[in-house]
Amino acid sequence: MPILQGLAAALAWLGRQGTRALAASIFFGLAVPQLAAYVKPHLGKAVFVLLLFSYLRIDPPALLRHVKSPVLAIAAGLWVMVAVPLLFGAAYVGFGLREAYPALYTIMILQLAIAPITSSAAFAAIMALDVEFTLLTLIVCSALSPVTTVAFSYLFLGTSLFSPIDLGIKLFFFYAASGAVAYAIRRIAGQSWIERQKEHIEGLNVIAVFVFAIVAMESVPRHVMADPLFAAALLGLVAILSCLLIGVSMLVFLRAGPGNGMVIGMLATFRNIGLVMATLGTILPDTAWFYFGLVQFPIYLLPLALKPLAKRLGEAG
Repeated sequence: MPILQGLAAALAWLGRQGTRALAASIFFGLAVPQLAAYVKPHLGKAVFVLLLFSYLRIDPPALLRHVKSPVLAIAAGLWVMVAVPLLFGAAYVGFGLREAYPALYTIMILQLAIAPITSSAAFAAIMALDVEFTLLTLIVCSALSPVTTVAFSYLFLGTSLFSPIDLGIKLFFFYAASGAVAYAIRRIAGQSWIERQKEHIEGLNVIAVFVFAIVAMESVPRHVMADPLFAAALLGLVAILSCLLIGVSMLVFLRAGPGNGMVIGMLATFRNIGLVMATLGTILPDTAWFYFGLVQFPIYLLPLALKPLAKRLGEAG
């Protein structure tokens, strides 16, 4: 049918835009904050879809090679989930953030403590980085998360706002269920069919990420209008911390190769703060929602900025 063919062509075109579409989606989200109320109930479905497509984009033999030699993925997981929260959490305390901005301090600690975003592997695919290594490290981080998230909440906040059992069950459901669906699709349709649908899958990835952009941008225009100077300063802080985390991670894992270092840096930077807001949003102050919106800018814009570097690193590798 012409209509279906046209939709498929549009989806493939969107997938070909990759990081450009990703960057543009956040500005579309800013333009339609009124849609957030309609999109919020479907946030969990978007998380599931992103993880499902991450599984579909992997090459099973390549993933198996990483599984057989998991040392780097385990080391990366410990860096992301243990070392980074310790180092940066201590820095926040040392700079007096807890006393000066207690609401901001709380959400920034929770951001450090939570696992990376489930769309990390999808972002790696868009940037032509190692999708299989990204997914395996993401799984390691998520396996550590129920323990480390609670531990660092107690260490830096004096209490845990998460239940380790509930968090573990929720993460296990997302990974196990999406993995099972991806396995069924691969068995029924075949790997060659999935490869032919690469552009369509990446187009659907962009749409799913756009759902997050709409929700995240809901409170940003209001806060910017209320206090532009504070908004600019906080956005600058978010940008500096994001670039610092990626740079430090690449230095720490320099011997693992710059491409892997960039993957680890993105996992350390792009945290699943959406899970924090979905779980605790009703008890967190409005400043936390504003911060949630601002941290999306590096997530959506840095892949576009870093893709040329990632490409050169891949060619050098």
